[in-house]
Amino acid sequence: MLDRLAVAISRPDFAVDHLLSLIDYSGVSEIVIVHCVESVLSTPARDQALANRARDKLNRRVADAAQHTSIPLRAEVRIGIPAQQIIQAATESAADTIAVGAFVGVPRQELFLGSTVLEIIRYARGSILVVHLTPDLQHVVAGLRRPLLEHVLFPTDVSDFSLNAFDELLGLADSRLRRVTLLHIQDATRLDPHLMDRLPEFDATDEQRLEGMAQSLAAKGIEADHRIRLAVPEQSIIRTALELDVSCIAIGSRGRTIDYGPSWGSVSERVVRRADAPVLVIKREEIEPA
Repeated sequence: MLDRLAVAISRPDFAVDHLLSLIDYSGVSEIVIVHCVESVLSTPARDQALANRARDKLNRRVADAAQHTSIPLRAEVRIGIPAQQIIQAATESAADTIAVGAFVGVPRQELFLGSTVLEIIRYARGSILVVHLTPDLQHVVAGLRRPLLEHVLFPTDVSDFSLNAFDELLGLADSRLRRVTLLHIQDATRLDPHLMDRLPEFDATDEQRLEGMAQSLAAKGIEADHRIRLAVPEQSIIRTALELDVSCIAIGSRGRTIDYGPSWGSVSERVVRRADAPVLVIKREEIEPA
């Protein structure tokens, strides 16, 4: 994860300094930049002409960026339905993570994920890095302003899916991960009113689980802390990320509830839609819940 990156861009004339920021702040070892000429009802001559022009622009930008980094860069232009082509390009290039941008709507609370971004998050097999953009920043990489893994907030419901995502996060320990805050939220919407009397019991059990996870991080030299809160999950995740000024939210693609959609949970989606910080949606081969 975060080693071989596929960067999905909507325009081939991306800003070189933004790409260099992504390289510097994510610590990747290889990048393929993917642009898709959208074609639903194919008109071959038109599509190919658009693809040729896009390829010329993209290759010029990549050649410019390559002068300023030792990281291998490659450009790819495809024709077809963007989400499908981007996922296919990432798979064929063995990218472990796809970077995409999500535009911010007005008012700020109403974030809009375009259909292409939403489909990539739902159906891509690897992890997805989502960076929120303002409408005047047209490129996915514009949202990174500091090392991505400097301080990561990892929300967990301690489900099998979430613990597998935690294992993936631990895999970043040897090179880039510096600090992790573990956050477990006792879901107020599920506990109130009939289970509130058992909250101390739940807190004690989850405290032990979080301490074990923090010890796993500390054993790898990563600064770790943890906290438990009674709240609405997505609201608490977003609020905690703001309070701690984290560099990234890393979240499993789904938790205990698995009926929302393919590889995608309702809490994960709401965090991606509303968080200010970049969100790393961690996916792993699906497992059967305990």
